[in-house]
Amino acid sequence: MINEIEVYRAYIEAKSAKPKRTAMSVATQFGLSRGGLYEIVNRIENGNASMIRRCTESSRLDCLWEYKYKAQFLAIPDDRKEATIEMLTKLIKDMSADRFPTVNIAARVGRDRSTVIHHLEKK
Repeated sequence: MINEIEVYRAYIEAKSAKPKRTAMSVATQFGLSRGGLYEIVNRIENGNASMIRRCTESSRLDCLWEYKYKAQFLAIPDDRKEATIEMLTKLIKDMSADRFPTVNIAARVGRDRSTVIHHLEKK
């Protein structure tokens, strides 16, 4: 079975590599078709829509985290490069747009509240 997070990380690295690698080279590396690669990328970037639809309203935030944001968060590298910080900021802003409380965002991404507030105020 293919680890979707590893595929997504390779895709992100390929996009930011100098010189840029093609998506097809990443797909070939993992033995996927180009369509299969883009399906994985879309599922991680936009969430697993079919699973999100099945969730009840009472567990909405848990479902959104599990099927939309968790894979994106796990794919963020552990370095302090500008691209990594931008990915984390985008994730935090998207979670805030889906009405996650600041405290909940901080707990899920493993940062303190002041860091989350700082990322929300950026740009």
